[in-house]
Amino acid sequence: MENQRTAFILSALDPDLDCPWLQIRFQTADFEKLCQCARIDLQHDPELDRDYLLTPTEVVTVCKAFGIEFEHGSREAFLHKHTGHGDDIPYLIHTGYELALMVQGRKPYAFIEFDSANVRSVTRKARFDSYVARGVLRSHEEIFDAGGQPGRRIGRTLYAVAGEEWRIPAAELIRLNINSEGDGFENMVRLQGALLGYERWQNDWWIDHLAKNGLTLYGAPLICKIDRAQHDWLAHAGFRALPPFVASTFTLHSPQSLDDQTMKRAMEDDPRIEAFVQFNVGLRHIMHAADFQTAGPYEIPTSLIPTINQNLVRTVRVLLQRPSLPDFIGSSV
Repeated sequence: MENQRTAFILSALDPDLDCPWLQIRFQTADFEKLCQCARIDLQHDPELDRDYLLTPTEVVTVCKAFGIEFEHGSREAFLHKHTGHGDDIPYLIHTGYELALMVQGRKPYAFIEFDSANVRSVTRKARFDSYVARGVLRSHEEIFDAGGQPGRRIGRTLYAVAGEEWRIPAAELIRLNINSEGDGFENMVRLQGALLGYERWQNDWWIDHLAKNGLTLYGAPLICKIDRAQHDWLAHAGFRALPPFVASTFTLHSPQSLDDQTMKRAMEDDPRIEAFVQFNVGLRHIMHAADFQTAGPYEIPTSLIPTINQNLVRTVRVLLQRPSLPDFIGSSV
């Protein structure tokens, strides 16, 4: 089988804290050889998109086969594609490091999912519970029998550092009363982040990341350009609605197709552009107006602006504004 050279990550696990202890990246186009060494069924995962837990022996075999110098210390290791997802996060998040962060006193609270039918899940929970037994952590289980599957138990367990037990009922209060619409939901996300121990700037970054990528309940992120008069209108409205447009249509872009450099060049070429703004809306409200399965840009009738404004799930954000205000008010974009 011929493949392009693909980067993979080997992550040796700390046997006690259950998190990556040492990582190394390597490249190969020989998926068949890699699967033979790691005992992976290539037919069930031809693109190797899944994560695989390798035994110490399998780690040694992979390293020898591909000439990898990796002092893994006879530890188990995860093997997965290097996708780059998460590489841009400017701080360490809980995912994969929950136990280490709490035991080391860096975070006060975390939770993990549990499935008794998954050996990895059972082993992971046992490591957390060993610290509960030592009095380092406190826990609250929400685990129940899976209907129609006798003996199987699924759910999640909440853990807090001793002395921080109040975070467990507080987290449940937030979960039971979360508002899944608009900025109310954003505030709940901030409260959840604070309970987990993240700083304000980290919550700011995470919420912007979610909204920019259309994750969770933030709807589809879209970008449009506005002139000086429209920017003033937007500011007067508290950034809670798109401004009116004179033309019969206006252009939308996806965040993936419009980076900062592209926006700056557009401003240099067109002095009428005062700013580029992003709004988030449920795509179902406007999907009939353009083919949003393409990369765009998309020409949208301005008659849809009232519909968009009624269904915004976040305040309109200024992504890039002209550094100095011009002496004129440009015409509508």
